[in-house]
Amino acid sequence: MNKPLKVAVCIPVYGDPKLKFVVSLVGMLNHFHTANFTNPDGTPLERIVEVFWVSTSNLLQSRHKLAADAVAWGADYMLWLDADHTFPKDALARLWAQNLPIVGCNYARRIIPTAPTAAKFIATDAESDAKALVYTTAEKAHAGEVEEVNHLGLGLCLMVMRVIDGIQARSEEKGERNFLPLFKFETSDDGHSEIGEDVFFFNKCRDAGFKVHLDHALSWEVGHIHEAIMWNSTAVAHKEKWAERRGELF
Repeated sequence: MNKPLKVAVCIPVYGDPKLKFVVSLVGMLNHFHTANFTNPDGTPLERIVEVFWVSTSNLLQSRHKLAADAVAWGADYMLWLDADHTFPKDALARLWAQNLPIVGCNYARRIIPTAPTAAKFIATDAESDAKALVYTTAEKAHAGEVEEVNHLGLGLCLMVMRVIDGIQARSEEKGERNFLPLFKFETSDDGHSEIGEDVFFFNKCRDAGFKVHLDHALSWEVGHIHEAIMWNSTAVAHKEKWAERRGELF
């Protein structure tokens, strides 16, 4: 008898989730439950999805609690979502279809000027590496490129639960008591910035032998909801673009 596929959707929430995120989440859950997925023998694939959310002002605490909830529930996969993103209804199905231990999305940072969240190391000389941002371009998206990276954001990322077991096994090899912490903020080498908890987590994943992949096609359809203050100077800067669109608005 085929076992059901169990997916834990893990959402850390600070404040209220964005409305467009909620609409995306509902559409994604409905699509994943109704899509025509089958087992290797051709029988329908039973799917069980459980949504876990933790609302605290401490992101590290939230992520650790969510990971523990997914493990305790017996999930096969954990889908990390941040409550300020939008994504297409087939997002979970497309990530799952990649059949990779860790695969997620690239998205713009919630800051102006902005930049992507994904990055990977590039060789700068025979002895050192440097980290370069990975941009999701229209060309990469349209080609359906899936790229290995060192880390990306956890705003939309699917991972198989054996990654947690692998991190624990690696910790035991190194003589550590356990795999904790999974998430941690660190100071950059130059001391001028803070390294995100997602970077720390993916470093542990890679140390345990799990590669991190980025789905550029899906990333092209993911939005990071950003609230901006609109000034009169903003209106002046947008004057020409507004004039171009005026005929469409009135």
